[in-house]
Order: sequence, then structure tokens, then C-alpha cells
Amino acid sequence: MIGEASAPASSGNLGPGFDTLALALSLRCTATAEPAESMTITEDGSTSRLDSSDMIYRAVDAAVGRPMHLSLHNEIPRARGLGSSSAVTGSVAAAAMKCLGVQGGRRRVFEIVTEIEGHADNAAAAVFGGLVAATPSGCKQLVLHESLGPVLAIPNATLKTTLAREVLRPEISLGGVARTVARVSFLLAGLADGDVEALGHAGGDEIHELPRAGLSPITGELMEAARRAGAAHACWSGAGPSVLAFTTSATRGRVIGAMSGVLGAAGEVLALRPDYEGLI
Repeated sequence: MIGEASAPASSGNLGPGFDTLALALSLRCTATAEPAESMTITEDGSTSRLDSSDMIYRAVDAAVGRPMHLSLHNEIPRARGLGSSSAVTGSVAAAAMKCLGVQGGRRRVFEIVTEIEGHADNAAAAVFGGLVAATPSGCKQLVLHESLGPVLAIPNATLKTTLAREVLRPEISLGGVARTVARVSFLLAGLADGDVEALGHAGGDEIHELPRAGLSPITGELMEAARRAGAAHACWSGAGPSVLAFTTSATRGRVIGAMSGVLGAAGEVLALRPDYEGLI
């Protein structure tokens, strides 16, 4: 018997919502799983053996406790801040569970992905879909107004999450906390109501975007270009280097053009849809 599962990409943080907010996006990772003598994976026509240090191995082992052969088809660019690791670990764990009839459903997959991948925000978006607020103990579906559409600028250059987290400051000032709370409040209100004016107060994150600015200067250039072109909100997508911009039908074309002008041949700009299915 073969089990199959698919999980979407996601954009974490959304600016001031560091490690707590994420949006699922319409790119997917699809995995199949079948019992095997050792843990192996086939991807892009090549088959390799996995060892216990690999997060895919650990996800399957946590899900079913036995070796599986996995096949992976992943549309999500890796190391670009688009939640690829959450989608991969979620899809392989769910595929293995389906194959062997293991119970637990989405909740169990969310627990596995959060523990292994370490980011409850991306894990929740990959498993439950939509706009979410999350902690390791649970998540809440939030409202995204239908007038707002995500546009992603995805540089060819990669940026590993481990490196991006090394530059974060261990402490922030009381004033920084207050400004972050205000930004999150404006962000959630603006996303729910489609209120462009409210979203205009959500930018300028000090917790992760400011410390990471030197790691990927093009990310800041893309954000600035998107805002000048009329984006309601522009932010680092996860740990970058990709940029997420929320646009309306009136501004989408201009924002795509502006970010494409910054990237040139060094990446791509995609108008994506929010993914409300999550893990299937």
C-alpha cells in the first residue's frame, strides 16, 4: 500500500509577528510513502538513503516508527523563507501515517513538524492552511480579507534559517516591545478588514527584519520597491531572502513590475493565492 500527502508553502512572521504568524501559499510539496527495509527517498530522479540526522527520517520515524521509501515532488524553493522544510516534513509524516493507517490526523502531524522543524507558525500554516497564529501548543485560524493578494519576490540566492537566527538580538527594549505590539495590532486589523491605511502602520519590524538587513540587502530593496509601487504591506518572508507583499487588484501589477525590476534575472516574482486546504 502507498500513502500520499501534500502540504503547502508558507510565509512566516509577516513582519512583526515573529515566530507566531504565517500564511499558507499556493505552492506544494507532495510525498508518497511505502514500507521498506531502510529509510530511502527518491527526488528529482535520484534515490538516496537517509540517516537518523535527517529531519525527513526523524519525521517519518516519529510518525510511524519504521523505515519507509519516500518519493518527493516539491514545488517550493528551498532556503528562501517559504516554509519548505515544514511542508516536506509534514507531507512525509502524513504520507507514512496514511500508508500504515496510523491515527492522529492533522493534530499529530502538527506536533511532529513543530518538534522537528522548530517553527510552530510555519508548521500550523502547512498543516491547517490559511492565515494562522500559532504556538507549539496550538493554533488559531485568522481572517485574511479577500481583497488582499500575496505577491512573492523570490531571489535565486539562498539564506539558511540557522544563519538568519544567529544575528538576532537576545533582548529588546521595552520601547521595542511596545512598538511591536502596535505593529501586530495594525497588521491583524488591516489583514482582516482589507484596511490599507492600518497596514501602513505594520511595517518596520525591529525584532528580526532590522537585525537581518545586512544578510540580504536585496530583501530591503524589494520591500522598498513594493511599498513605492503601492503594496499595502511588504515584509521578509520567514527568514528570507524572499519578500511577501500584500496587494490589491489595483496595485498588483505595479508591485509585480517594481519587484521584477529589482530582481532582474536574479530571481522570480510570483502572484500566489492563499492556500486554505493545508495538509491533504
